[in-house]
Formats: sequence, structure tokens, C-alpha cells
Amino acid sequence: MKKIYKVEPKNPLAVLSVCLMGLSFSLRLMWAVTTGEATENGTDTVVHLVLPLSACVLFAVFLIAEGRTNLHLTFLPVLLGVAFFILKAASFTPLHRILCTILYLAVAVLYGAAVLGFAPIRKLLIPLFGLPLLWHLVEDLVFSLDTYTPSDWLREGSVLCIMAALLCVSLAMREVKPD
Repeated sequence: MKKIYKVEPKNPLAVLSVCLMGLSFSLRLMWAVTTGEATENGTDTVVHLVLPLSACVLFAVFLIAEGRTNLHLTFLPVLLGVAFFILKAASFTPLHRILCTILYLAVAVLYGAAVLGFAPIRKLLIPLFGLPLLWHLVEDLVFSLDTYTPSDWLREGSVLCIMAALLCVSLAMREVKPD
């Protein structure tokens, strides 16, 4: 029997998740407008702007409108986000790119398995999102605090908000009892 999860739209963690996606959207848009980096060519615009902005908006809308009955719809924006992160990793060193791609594919597979009802693994999503978020926070605040430019903080803040939003929604998920 499939295990189906739901998220109540009024759950404080769901509300926080939506707010974090909105903040991510805003930070990413401010980064694009102030630096122009995301609009240098068509490919950059799609990778660095269209994919993450679309993922944020769709995730927030699907979570609010359908989280109670059709949480599986949030899988589509998660896939858009995974595509964004994999394409963004192209600029990383080879080992970093491979490790990040494995993590991003794990996010797609495990999040999909949970919200599509293939595996009862909601609790596994918590460390899947929480540990990389913790790593990035430590890395940013300890190792990069004095080297990041305001542009870097906008871009990284956008990523941190997405990670935190996914952690919040994982914590907000509850099993739907069969009728």
C-alpha cells in the first residue's frame, strides 16, 4: 500500500516554507537585476534565472493550493530545482561537481519517492535537506564570511532559502490515513 503524505497549508512550517521560497525568489531576482550575470546570454538566463524562479513560484503555489491533497505536484518544481542545481554545478571542480550531482539526484529520487507514495521515507528527507543546509551555513559563515561580495550573498542566500524551505516542508509532512 502506498504511503501518501500531506502538508496542511496553515501549518507554521508550511507557511515558513512558502515564505522562504518567496525570499529565495526575491534574492535571486535582486542578484540578477543588480549584477546582470544571469542575463548575459539566453542559456545563462534559463539556468540562473528562469529555472530557479519557476521552481520557487511553482513550489509555493502547489504547496499552498494542493499540499493537503496533491503534495505530489511539488515534485515538478523540485525537478526544476534539481536541474538548476546540476547545471549550476558545471562551474565546480570535477570532484565537487560529481558529489553535488549525486546529492541533487538523490534529492530528486528520494523526494519523488516520498511525495509520489513509492516509499515511506519522509524522515529520511530531513537529514537529506538539513545536513547540506548546515554544511552551507557553516561554510558560508565560517569560511566565506569575509570573502563574499554582496552579489555572492544574494546568490547564496537564494540557495540557502530553497534548502531551508525543503527542510521545512519535510518536517511539515504528515501521513494521510487511508479511508
